[in-house]
Amino acid sequence: MTSIVLVIQAVLLPLVFFGLLVIVQRSHAHIFITQVQTYGRLLADELRLGDALESPERTLKLLDSIIQSGSGVYAEVVEGPKSLRSTLVARDFGGYPRDDFEFGDFDDRIYFMSLPIAHEGRQVVLRLGFDENPTWDQILNARNRILYALLAFAVVSVALAIWLATRIAQPMILLQNAARRIATGNFEAHLDAPSTIYEVKELARDLESMRSELVGTNARLLREMLERASADSQRHALEVRLQQRERIATVGTLAGGIAHEFNNILTPILLYTQTALAELGPASAVAADLARVIAAAHRARTLVNRVLTFSRKIETSKTTMVRIEPIIDEVLALLRAIIPPNIDIVGSAVEEVPAIVGDAGLIHQLIMNLCTNAYQAMRATGGRLTVTLTRPGQVNDDRVPAGDYVVLAVADTGHGMDAKTKARIFEPFFTTREVGEGTGLGLSVAQGIATSIGATIVVDSAPGAGAIFRVYFSLTI
Repeated sequence: MTSIVLVIQAVLLPLVFFGLLVIVQRSHAHIFITQVQTYGRLLADELRLGDALESPERTLKLLDSIIQSGSGVYAEVVEGPKSLRSTLVARDFGGYPRDDFEFGDFDDRIYFMSLPIAHEGRQVVLRLGFDENPTWDQILNARNRILYALLAFAVVSVALAIWLATRIAQPMILLQNAARRIATGNFEAHLDAPSTIYEVKELARDLESMRSELVGTNARLLREMLERASADSQRHALEVRLQQRERIATVGTLAGGIAHEFNNILTPILLYTQTALAELGPASAVAADLARVIAAAHRARTLVNRVLTFSRKIETSKTTMVRIEPIIDEVLALLRAIIPPNIDIVGSAVEEVPAIVGDAGLIHQLIMNLCTNAYQAMRATGGRLTVTLTRPGQVNDDRVPAGDYVVLAVADTGHGMDAKTKARIFEPFFTTREVGEGTGLGLSVAQGIATSIGATIVVDSAPGAGAIFRVYFSLTI
């Protein structure tokens, strides 16, 4: 602000100074010319109306009085070729040069004027010269006063500008620093600038109001972005679940039809084989072979039943309030009897949780399928199978809708899965085991059961880091 004032003064003050100087000079010149012309006309009237021209002595006396008054420096009366000059005019003064029409003409510091006088038929010219120096001195004094006044004005205005700049700049610096902190992300920085200047206080108040609005808008936008991201994640999860159910329904329908046909084929095989074994007796040479045929048929029927279980409409099952702890104990007891000894089962530290809505038989099959899948991942190397049941309260998992849940976790220390395998584990008939070692229906059936009772299954795994399956049973009816 101070620099702006200095620039303005550097441009305007010289213009003001010279403008005032011209005005003063012209006013003083006008006053001077008016005075000497008035004085000259009075003398001319006295010469025309009096008898001074009748006597040279009286004429000289009148001309000398002009010089003696202090303002005149030349006085002369000219009549034709004759002239009469005041005796007080300097001896080295030349002749009358010419009339001046402006103050300061010809730079001789004397204002010359001539006045014609008609007296009793005579044509007389009165020539006068007046000293301009006193007027020039007045002009010089006025110029000095103007210069001093403008210098005083400049000093006062600069001092006032510095004072105002300090009063204004300090709050502005505070506002600038606060704005920079806000720009770096510190939205709690208040735009406050203590000042006695009304405009500065109003500016600070308006900026603080705008900051508050922006902070509120930013928080609202951030909250909306988080809500939208959560909604998108849930929508994606629902789409995946819908696609999974559609695949299960399609493949299940096909598998159900094939399974029924296999049942029709297996029934006569079992019937005629059992009849033949009964007729031949156990001592027959082919009795062992027939027994193997019957065993293979039973295994085939078991497989068909599993396919039928997968393909039927699980949603039609009757649901009741079910406690999961006894079901887990029963499943673990069965597993301890069939899994290899190199796999440890940990599941005794199950906490008590509320009952859930579901079908006990289906939940038993769901847990059995998950545990079977877990121990099969550790058959070759051994490891630990861990089953836990908790009620975590708030669930922080974008794959699961918000709500109150009982969570069943089945974890293993097996070979784990990569992302490509995890994306397909719930597909019907998808398996990573050798041909003949699995049907690829275990996890698909588990997923179908979970969907039928409103539960959600998620899996976390990495190659070499084992896997953990979590089933979220909703407590919200």
